[in-house]
Amino acid sequence: MHEASMLKGIYDTMSGKFVSERRLEMISNNLANALTPGFKASRPVVNVVEDNTSPTSPDSLGPTYISVIDSYIHFSAAPLVETKNNLDVAIEGDGFFVVSTKDGNMYTRNGKFTLDQDKRLVTLDGSPVLGQNGEITIDARQGGDVKIENDGSIFVDRVVVDRLKVVDFADKKPLINYGESKFVNTNPANQETTPESFTVRQGFYEASNVNIMNEMVDLMSTVRAYETYSKVDQFFGDALEKLVNIGR
Repeated sequence: MHEASMLKGIYDTMSGKFVSERRLEMISNNLANALTPGFKASRPVVNVVEDNTSPTSPDSLGPTYISVIDSYIHFSAAPLVETKNNLDVAIEGDGFFVVSTKDGNMYTRNGKFTLDQDKRLVTLDGSPVLGQNGEITIDARQGGDVKIENDGSIFVDRVVVDRLKVVDFADKKPLINYGESKFVNTNPANQETTPESFTVRQGFYEASNVNIMNEMVDLMSTVRAYETYSKVDQFFGDALEKLVNIGR
């Protein structure tokens, strides 16, 4: 086997194996969160790099190789699940709920909310949900009749308390996964906007947008690809070992 051809084969195998490993990580995480409310699946960004060296050069490692340079979040809507819980809310259309955390404001589609000991409306992990006037407080003495209108306005015993803050972004690429179905905006220039069309549904929450069947198909194909690359990797490893032994 020509030295340049072997080096090209080793490099192609390593890049393919790495891509498969990254895909397996993302698929596994998607499947693990298939039942997590408001979860959005991640997808790899695969980069195909062209080798600019001369194709006639014996030292060429081209013509191309692939790598995973990043990932993106698939923000497609998911089905709504009815709970009849008056503190569960879902957004139909564009937008995110805004929650306050120790690391600043975060954004989520997970509207499974509750009240903490201070009577604040919070996420299940205790992060305060923000309204137009800041944190939302619902007096327990009034808590017998909580009504949330389609625009997010919250009424307690027919008295308006606040309106849920629902925002969107013209560019969702800077939104990265923070955990607990929360997203953080990594670009300060990417300002919050008001969604053009949305409806808040009380008594519902948004499910995960993970398509289990599609993920399982991707999982099987990725596992097969990884196994193939591993076998080729073993072949090149054995070939290199033989060359080393011959050199001795």
